Amino acid sequence: MAVLVLRHVIGRLLLAIPMLLAVTFGTFVLLYSIGDPAAAIAGDSASAEEIERIRQDNGFDRPIVAQYASWLGGVLTGDLGDSIRNRGTVGHLVGQHLPPTLFLAVLAMGIAILVAVIAGIAVGLRPGGWLDKAVSMLSVLGLAVPNFLVGLALILVFAIWIPIYPAGGYRSVSEVGLTTSLQYLVLPAFALATSLICLQTRTFRASLIAEYQQDYVRTARMKGVSEAGVFLRHVARNAAAPLVTVIGLEVSILITGALLVEVVFAVPGIGTLTIDSVRGQDFPVVQALVALFGAIILAANLVADLVALWLNPMARSKA
Repeated sequence: MAVLVLRHVIGRLLLAIPMLLAVTFGTFVLLYSIGDPAAAIAGDSASAEEIERIRQDNGFDRPIVAQYASWLGGVLTGDLGDSIRNRGTVGHLVGQHLPPTLFLAVLAMGIAILVAVIAGIAVGLRPGGWLDKAVSMLSVLGLAVPNFLVGLALILVFAIWIPIYPAGGYRSVSEVGLTTSLQYLVLPAFALATSLICLQTRTFRASLIAEYQQDYVRTARMKGVSEAGVFLRHVARNAAAPLVTVIGLEVSILITGALLVEVVFAVPGIGTLTIDSVRGQDFPVVQALVALFGAIILAANLVADLVALWLNPMARSKA
């Protein structure tokens, strides 16, 4: 078993590394082909001579491959460069904005998994009923409505009409404590979790229905195993494997959703930093964030695959 898992991990890493290099290089080429970092550093009032001097001093006049190689070498040694628009290093800037996004993402994913598992069990055990039809309709609607629009609706209802939660902003746990800090993230977390809930619910429902049609379920019932025992000891674990895979794939949805949700709720996280950096042509920050997003997505998919292998014995035998 350990050898199979190790082989699977090595194989995924051998695929992930060139994929990450391709994504970061493509982003590097795109950024430096549509904008001039020397002009961004110099400012709007700089002369052509000043811009050219900055370009030469920072090596922006070198071939794009040489510039990328220098950037990659810095990343491997922990140096992400300096921000153009903000004082300080890119690493420090990302570190400042990362905690709110991590807190928001974990909260949103936790809400999504909890609701999806409960809803999936409720409709998966009784397919075709009125509850199944209602949940299916709501799932389609939830996937169609953008996260930021859900966020605006939540602000209108729970921050203006019924002022229970703050309309936006963020206060860290160290400042105001866990309870107050959570209040700032409840609405953005639900807005971010909406599409995740819908996709997870549909996946878990379909997986449960498929597992209950398997021969081992009929065998367990013939042996006198209770319905609760069939579900807990057999069906739930196998049905959870596709759900775990979907959760891993949803990390990309989580990241892209956070970009807009954080802006709507004025959360000073990675999403807000990304939007501001793109607007301000802060090339080093954008490049670092793309690399971070790519690494997170690839790592999440790998972890999801490993958990799915552990949950599903048949998948382990094929790994």
